[in-house]
Amino acid sequence: MQTDQLLARALEGDFLSIEEGVFLFENAPTALLMEVGNQIRQKKVPGDVVTWIIDRNSNTTNVCIANCKFCNFYRRPGHEESYVTDIETYKQKIEETFEFGGEQLLLQGGHHPDLGLSYYVGLFKELKELYPNLKLHALGPPEIAHITKLEGSSHIEVLQALKEAGLDSLPGAGAEILNDRVRRLISKGKCGGQEWLDIMHAAHKVG
Repeated sequence: MQTDQLLARALEGDFLSIEEGVFLFENAPTALLMEVGNQIRQKKVPGDVVTWIIDRNSNTTNVCIANCKFCNFYRRPGHEESYVTDIETYKQKIEETFEFGGEQLLLQGGHHPDLGLSYYVGLFKELKELYPNLKLHALGPPEIAHITKLEGSSHIEVLQALKEAGLDSLPGAGAEILNDRVRRLISKGKCGGQEWLDIMHAAHKVG
């Protein structure tokens, strides 16, 4: 394999194999990869305008039963340091975000055993009633999987209900490593890699 040939194919829109991608990762200069990436981006989205969004992260709760080995954030149900964020705290954070020109709230949190679909539907509706222009970027695939399990429902049904309540977009959280052997070792309480992907596919179907 040769770097220039692989990059030329990439510029033509060809999909490279995993082995070819690894070869470029190990052999191509980072600056060259950045330049080729920018050329491909220019073909798809011409121009020099770069956009971004100002948002704020807020945790819904630190109560979690996923038992991830790498997490220092979670607390078991009933722990003296456990909490569920109240509406007044959300209001303060959202209004501060607006003051700084932000428009989006990223909501994530633990797998609380008592917070099911009705809780999040109610929360999203209340936030949207208070702040109609707020964008809700909330609940990663593991949280959707957790809610689905609590409800005995389907991913599509949960996502549709959340969308109707005000969910604007779904973050790609909780992927870590989409290898089930590794996931069982480090985060056995989270959904597996295939379910993570299934939820993302369902989210695209819901729109």
